[in-house]
Amino acid sequence: MSSGTAALPIAEQSPTLTTADFVDDALLARCRELGLTESTLRALRHGQLSNAQRASATVRSVLAFAALSRGDGDRADELLTSGKPVRSVEERRLWLAASLYRACWLPPSAAASDEIAQLTQALSNVSTVTDVDQPVLSDLAQGCAALAFAEGLLRASDVGAARHQLELVANDDRQPRGLVVVARMLLSAIEVGVGRSDLALGHVQVALHASAGLGSEDRLLRLLLVGLLFAENRRLARAMLDDVIAGRYGAISSEQGTVAHLLRVLRLLAHHCPLTLEHTVELRRDLRWLLRRHASALWSLLIVSLLASALVSADETCEAYDVLVQSAAELRCRRMDGVADLLDRQLATLRGQLGPDGFEPLLREAQRRRRLRASKE
Repeated sequence: MSSGTAALPIAEQSPTLTTADFVDDALLARCRELGLTESTLRALRHGQLSNAQRASATVRSVLAFAALSRGDGDRADELLTSGKPVRSVEERRLWLAASLYRACWLPPSAAASDEIAQLTQALSNVSTVTDVDQPVLSDLAQGCAALAFAEGLLRASDVGAARHQLELVANDDRQPRGLVVVARMLLSAIEVGVGRSDLALGHVQVALHASAGLGSEDRLLRLLLVGLLFAENRRLARAMLDDVIAGRYGAISSEQGTVAHLLRVLRLLAHHCPLTLEHTVELRRDLRWLLRRHASALWSLLIVSLLASALVSADETCEAYDVLVQSAAELRCRRMDGVADLLDRQLATLRGQLGPDGFEPLLREAQRRRRLRASKE
């Protein structure tokens, strides 16, 4: 595996490690129980491996997920290509899932696309295996494999099959709660991507309820809920956002990270529409950061669709159109054809709503704004 993608420059404290900081069995048990949550991934990134743990394919795959949650492809490569070979079906599922996400971080190329396609096919093959070699790992391995399989399927434009894989996780009471939350969030991406923001809201509401006690996931989910709500009830969305900013649901950082960038986007949509040129430049800067934060087609679909629908609700249809056009082009270049197809579908819907008389002036205005924005960026 190549290691052509550097880690994202995300500030994170790295405490001085001692012998007590080895990845212990309690932490691994928590991963099996809750899934790969933000808190468990952070603990894994800060831990060290004993020799016995380093030899385990299970531990190395889980640690590769932790490395990839911060875009550290070099570390993931080291973990996925060393140690004892994969033996059980559960180990194979975890290794394939982590390997597919690693391949998603590779620079876009025909070779990277082929690797993702091969890993997606391998996940398809292993999804039909009914054997259970390690019962204690079975649910975690099946859940991670299904989520990764959905990612590969969406990249290949098989939206229905991707939705099915996510539903398998979301509706399975045996799955670790953290994986269920992720599955619901990603299902919302597909629903808003096909124009069903009402169903997307339902998935995020269920995910938010299920995230209680997991850690910081609830902050992201609450902001996603606000963003989706803009398309349905702008007044209520603004009121909820004001409650979030006021700390009603706990402290929220506005300095760095995914939550901070999404919060800035929502603030612009809530309080600065119609957008000035400076605000438009800021909005696009945050959007670029969010799209590069995760090398996930499903995440990209969620963020772009959420933003476009919120812009339309704020009477910023011209900006929504341009976001969809430019994002579709960029994501197609990044070999996320399934996402680009769904964004094209949203563009077609927008054109139909405007009609020929409304679309031509909007197109000219979008081109004018693009030239102005280019002079400021």
